[in-house]
Amino acid sequence: MVMAKHVAVLETLADPAAAEKVSTSDKNYLTDVLRSEAVKVLPAEQNFTIMTRENINAMLPPGKSIEECEGSCLVETGRNIAADYVAQARVGLFGGSLTLSVEIYETAGKKLVASFNGDGENVKDLLAVVKQQAPDFFRKVKGSSGGWGGATGFSDINSGVGFSVNGKKSFIVDVVTTPEGAALSIDGRPVPKCVSTPCKVQVEEGEHRFVAVKDRYDDGEVLVDVFSKNMRVDLNLTPNFGILVLKPKLAGVGSLGDMTLMVDDQYVERGTMELNPGIHKVWINHPCYDYMVFEVGVVKMSEQRFEQPMTRGIGGLKLDAEWNGEPQALSVFVDGEEVGSTPFLGEVPLCSRVTVGEDGKYEDVHVNLKWHETVEYTHKLKRKPASVIAAEESSLERNRQRASAAYDELDGKEPAKPQVGESVPTNIEPESTGIKWVPVGISAAVAVTGTILAVVGNSKAKSIHDKEPADANEYKKNKDDIHGAQTLRTVGIVTAVVGAIGVGVSFAF
Repeated sequence: MVMAKHVAVLETLADPAAAEKVSTSDKNYLTDVLRSEAVKVLPAEQNFTIMTRENINAMLPPGKSIEECEGSCLVETGRNIAADYVAQARVGLFGGSLTLSVEIYETAGKKLVASFNGDGENVKDLLAVVKQQAPDFFRKVKGSSGGWGGATGFSDINSGVGFSVNGKKSFIVDVVTTPEGAALSIDGRPVPKCVSTPCKVQVEEGEHRFVAVKDRYDDGEVLVDVFSKNMRVDLNLTPNFGILVLKPKLAGVGSLGDMTLMVDDQYVERGTMELNPGIHKVWINHPCYDYMVFEVGVVKMSEQRFEQPMTRGIGGLKLDAEWNGEPQALSVFVDGEEVGSTPFLGEVPLCSRVTVGEDGKYEDVHVNLKWHETVEYTHKLKRKPASVIAAEESSLERNRQRASAAYDELDGKEPAKPQVGESVPTNIEPESTGIKWVPVGISAAVAVTGTILAVVGNSKAKSIHDKEPADANEYKKNKDDIHGAQTLRTVGIVTAVVGAIGVGVSFAF
């Protein structure tokens, strides 16, 4: 199969001296007429392709301008757009008249194939020159390419004795890019079978331009003379981005998974990222720390690292502790360090462990601290404080001692003498004789009985409360038993109070 020849007719140019007499639309029209004459003489059925204005502009490399070249430079322009032939007209000024010169070059051999010149008083005169000279001008291209020139008559007869294979050899070329994953084009034409390097392509022998394209990298291109098998084309792509490494550190509290990072209002992952050159805004937040906002300048092919530690955030805490609705004075600890006692008011780092207690027994305070806000919280104690237990035991002991002394006196025993170092109460009135010891003994017995009932009821209620029920029925039974024990405790307390009052009255009278 014979490959079609691509012919490019570039935009008509005008010298500075003639620019005022020839408008842009005039130049474009001269180009269109010249291109239409090329289509007539070099039709597609004879394996010629006339490139359109859009084809040419799309295949020009970035930053390249066809207006900057003339003469032999057109050959390089033709190669850039993968054309086999490239033609261009130029308007000048000579002796007050407009001049026109048109040239066409073969890009492979870098040779001038044909040209023509003309002049006129205005652009219409130049248009007439184009229509007259263009047909023969483009026929020379057909002749140089080995095609049929369109002349009439018979050619010389060839006996066909000699034979040679026409065309060019093809070779398989390995194309490798650094980094991988680039799309490949050869001589300005995309290669559908190589949309991600590395890949193998089959190319005709000769000089070809290989271009690799990858997002976030500058295009890589190289001119390669393909002449043998097992050739390899290596293209190094230059990154057009910079690297930002975001790895802020925590101060021993909290999880990295709770950290939130944003760059230019877009959420990102902690670690390494690619960014376009320029200034970028970074925002870092963590529920246990002060947030961080800053800007970073990213430069192409450079790396910026942010690995600074975050600062613990601070919140206020107003903390009370209660047992059965009564306020308690207990020590307050923050991360194991004592900071005061309840009622407490002070600054506490976010995500701290707050505990309250005494005598080595502590309870966690589950309070949600807030950044730069004071939170009020009342902790309901789960265990009876040691101070409350001690007060109850002291009260029971005093009642027991009073009851014991009353029984001893009822039995006629001498009161126990104080031991060495033991204090002796000074507010006890001298004993009197008489029948008052009977009511005293009865009242004391009542007080002791009530005290015993109260102690038994309280102990039983506490024992049942601490017992974990196995099922719903046992839970209901425990609840009823606790209620009964509490009732017993109440009756005991009332009885003890009545007995104590009776003892007091007996002594008074």
